[in-house]
Amino acid sequence: MKKENIIEEIDNALSLNSETRMVEFKDARGGFPKAKVKKSLSAFGNTRDGGIIVFGVEEDGERKLKVVGIKDAASLQEGMSQITSNEMSTVIRLDYLVMEMKGAQIMAVFVPECKNHEKPYYIKELGWPKGAYIREGNTNRQMTDSEVRDHIRNAQGDDFDGSCIEELDFLDLSENKIHDFLTKSAERAEREIESKEGYQRVLQNIGITKTLNGRTHPTFAGYLIFANQQPQHTLRFERYVIRCVRYKGSGVHSDIIDSIDIKGTLDEQIDGMQSFILRNIRKSSEIVGTKRVNRYEYPEKAIREVIANAVIHRDYRITETYTQVNIFEDRIEVFNPGNLPLGVTIDNIRDSQVSRNKIIAARLKDLDYLEEYGRGINIVFTEMSNWGLLPPLFKNSSNSFKVILPGEHLSKLNDRQLKIWEYLTENNRITRKEAEDLLKGVPQQTISLDLRQMCDMGLIQKQGESKNTFYRAKF
Repeated sequence: MKKENIIEEIDNALSLNSETRMVEFKDARGGFPKAKVKKSLSAFGNTRDGGIIVFGVEEDGERKLKVVGIKDAASLQEGMSQITSNEMSTVIRLDYLVMEMKGAQIMAVFVPECKNHEKPYYIKELGWPKGAYIREGNTNRQMTDSEVRDHIRNAQGDDFDGSCIEELDFLDLSENKIHDFLTKSAERAEREIESKEGYQRVLQNIGITKTLNGRTHPTFAGYLIFANQQPQHTLRFERYVIRCVRYKGSGVHSDIIDSIDIKGTLDEQIDGMQSFILRNIRKSSEIVGTKRVNRYEYPEKAIREVIANAVIHRDYRITETYTQVNIFEDRIEVFNPGNLPLGVTIDNIRDSQVSRNKIIAARLKDLDYLEEYGRGINIVFTEMSNWGLLPPLFKNSSNSFKVILPGEHLSKLNDRQLKIWEYLTENNRITRKEAEDLLKGVPQQTISLDLRQMCDMGLIQKQGESKNTFYRAKF
């Protein structure tokens, strides 16, 4: 990372009075904080774009950042070198920058992201998963077993959607669908359409088929997209359904109005999800000029992007649960097995161009089910804003990922209530003290009113009494 970029990241963190996804501060006046540094090294090495450890900044008793400086930059650099050379799983090259800031000397250490084949990057003494960390927001979190396995598979060059399905052969793919696909691709590229004899070469080049021992088989991606019948009829693929439910109220405890398990190829599942959602959300009409225009409660483009991304980025290794669409009175939730792909975080999701399933993503893009790489999530934000709705919320856990599209009801929340709601999407419950910590400087009476209004809206429910009172999410 360039010197000016490092300084910019540090200045940004100090202006925010908070560590960030890219910057972590250490006060080294009491000695080299070896244990904490090892966790930070692991976290930044396993996180996309790496990060910066800054020595010479402390957080005081009021949780304010203060530049206090360092005494011996050479000793700190020696300590860092000793750790990276002897106590971590692999040796990485650090960049050091000693500089003056606010009248004191500090040292910034840029930790680059490890190469995929070196991940997970962990503390040797602890091994993995205990010694492997990842950066999440402005904190270092120990990796889960699932995340470590993901890194190991990626390090081995795992290509799950391109794997060969040996129990099936070329006749299990739809000849008509493949012909239409290749014809459309040729027309777009303004080249001659391949003859049937040339199909095999093209299909192998684009990851739809593979040849093994002289026989042609579909790949995982090829069968899920081009099967000549519903893929779920094959035992190995029977769990790849989309479970859709429309609830009457704001939680899963309310009555079910409509439900369906959607089967079919991936493009058919995207279309099926879209149809289910549109028939289960409100639609109004207005006169624009001389024409009556129908408008759904949520923007169709945003819905399309969210459900297409769910299908494209699902972790298809996980078969214990389904992709799920839940429609509530005040929001839409799309739940996917598997957390975000390696290198993607909630912080960088709008700019990320990483896909867990590269072949599925590329072929569904060819079929017009995916916007240009990196634009899809931005479209969701833009469309929700155009509708006057709150932006989408993302919840990434150890083995699942959820997107929440807030409806008109939730969009009436004020900024304080929105912070409480975002907190509840992660924690499910909040105490008065936690609300006060979350909304520092806000009078207690105002917080009490906010919580009462959220109860009246049906978002939260008050439980317990006196000092044991807390509020539980009803979504």
